Amino acid sequence: MSMLFVQRWDIAEGKVDEHTKFISEVHVPESTAMGFAPVGGYYVEAGEGPRIVAIYSVDDFDALGAIVTKKQFRRLTDTLRSMVCNYIRVVCEPTGRTKHEKYTIQKGVWKFNQYYDVRPGMREQYAEFVLHEHIPTVEKIDYVEITGGWNVVLGSGLEIVAEFTFKDSVDIGRLLSNEDFRRVTSKLKNKFVTNYSSSILRCTERFDDRKWLKF
Repeated sequence: MSMLFVQRWDIAEGKVDEHTKFISEVHVPESTAMGFAPVGGYYVEAGEGPRIVAIYSVDDFDALGAIVTKKQFRRLTDTLRSMVCNYIRVVCEPTGRTKHEKYTIQKGVWKFNQYYDVRPGMREQYAEFVLHEHIPTVEKIDYVEITGGWNVVLGSGLEIVAEFTFKDSVDIGRLLSNEDFRRVTSKLKNKFVTNYSSSILRCTERFDDRKWLKF
């Protein structure tokens, strides 16, 4: 399963046009040429920012290190940061409870993500709960896909990201109102995790259409 390199930021005031042109014509092509596989661009519709989310996949830590230590990558990032604010980046590895072996581009989808830290001393119990109760409960709901569970191994942010995918934003509301989902989420928050938060993300246009980040 691929690792994810995630960059998040807000566009600086007065930089929207410059930023959009740079992302589609420079940032994505050069990142791809260096070895990153672009797999998603998202805008955070609800939840904490930064609002722009760019996701790349990479095979392993060695490949990641080879890319981020390139002078070209540092120059690219410096240019990006000249037109954005609140920039952060994280590296995520799969927890092992993921749907797909390789994380690929998903078009026209919505995401509902959960973020949290596992309570001290509860890691084994948490893993058992997720494997035997949380995942089976959500898998019975036919309009949501459990795309993956991720450990944040480098960068700022909470320890775990749980990723759910939807074809329609209406289905996120249906999930949040689903009694079974509310029950397992309440148990997750009250017994196994701390610092819980969530967000709703809208997929922008595809990276490889060279029109990324159109709203």
